[in-house]
Amino acid sequence: MIGPVVRALARQKTPALLVVLETAFGFALAVQASGLAFHYTRAASAPRGIDTRSLLLAVTERDGPSFASRDEREAVVRRDTEALSRAAGVRGAAEATSSPYNLTHREVVEAISADDPHDSHDSHPSHDPHDPHDSHDSHPSPPPLDPHDPLAPHDRAPQRALAWMLDDRGGAAAVLGLAPLDGRLLVPGDAAAAAATPAVVTQALAARLFPGGRAVGQVVRRSARQKPLAIVGVVPSFRASLGPDPDAVLFAAEEPPLGRTLSYLIRLGPTGGEGGDRAADEGSIARVREALERADARRLVMVRKLDEGAELDTGTSRGAGGLALTLIGMTLVVVFLGRVGMASLLVSERRQALGIRRALGATRGDVARLVLVENAVLTTAGLAAGAFALAGLRAAARAVAPGLDLPVDPLRLGLVAAAVWLAGMAAALVPALRASAVSPAEASRS
Repeated sequence: MIGPVVRALARQKTPALLVVLETAFGFALAVQASGLAFHYTRAASAPRGIDTRSLLLAVTERDGPSFASRDEREAVVRRDTEALSRAAGVRGAAEATSSPYNLTHREVVEAISADDPHDSHDSHPSHDPHDPHDSHDSHPSPPPLDPHDPLAPHDRAPQRALAWMLDDRGGAAAVLGLAPLDGRLLVPGDAAAAAATPAVVTQALAARLFPGGRAVGQVVRRSARQKPLAIVGVVPSFRASLGPDPDAVLFAAEEPPLGRTLSYLIRLGPTGGEGGDRAADEGSIARVREALERADARRLVMVRKLDEGAELDTGTSRGAGGLALTLIGMTLVVVFLGRVGMASLLVSERRQALGIRRALGATRGDVARLVLVENAVLTTAGLAAGAFALAGLRAAARAVAPGLDLPVDPLRLGLVAAAVWLAGMAAALVPALRASAVSPAEASRS
């Protein structure tokens, strides 16, 4: 039965081709939109990994010229952190130019392979004076490379990843509530390291850069700066920003710009005695602002909850996911309405041929089944063409916005294909009933 159907459709090339193209592009758009909906919905519900409710971000801007030297800047930072430590309810504070959900950026980082000519011995500090557990005995030399090992560094390309960059000149990771899983956290004085900048990575980023290996003691280079990064610690994964791979985070002990602005991450504890962290409120915000203003009244002080940025991140993810779901619904509606019109056109152009079938003994059910089979063939062909349209759409997304190059889940692909196929077949029901109502008398009309 398929052969005669295909031959009949070949005589109506333009309407049939339009049906196939409409189905193909509708399928490709729906698959891409479903990927965005899944990505952003999952991002909105994913755990943050840090308790943002107990964290504050304070930004100060001095009234006057920029800091004259790093010594002057460090003196102001010490004065401010001491003032914050005396404020009621403050458990810890650290200066950080960038912070999660506030100000961060991404850089390409690449693990330096063992045989990289740029990977000099000087880039690998053999001893860390800040780590009491770091000694020549605690980190034995690695075994010799096995030339038959498929995971040997010389047999695979260096691993690259996009990392969210945060600065930490000592204490920022601890204020965020992160404890080292391996190695140590950054401490004051790390930023002055000469050969390589000490850095701490999340467990997720370590797994991307060094699959199956230990990250501590390794060196990575980055795109924005030539100075390499020496990894001294690994911390639990947490979300740092809205965007792809939000848990691929790298803390670097950067030398800060001078400028006039200072930013502080502040963790709140109970107002009296020891205990767990507590959520930030207007009273704690006021006490932090007063502490910084008492330290220097000649500057502007802004304090807000870090949770505000996190909630904005979550709300944006939910909104983007809802928009993608709306796009899927609109795509299915457009496919449905377009298919109704094209199926009706195919029927109206063949009324005489359908009347001849009725005159030759075809029942109304036979005619309706014929129209439905034709639409099933066109819809299936459209889905097959949609696979190529989807590949082109993903290639365009990869070139324009790499973050939109989302993996295609086979289950999601099948569900979208089934939804588009059912929408196309549902659109053919009314034209099929209309075709079945054609009388044998239509055969005699010219």
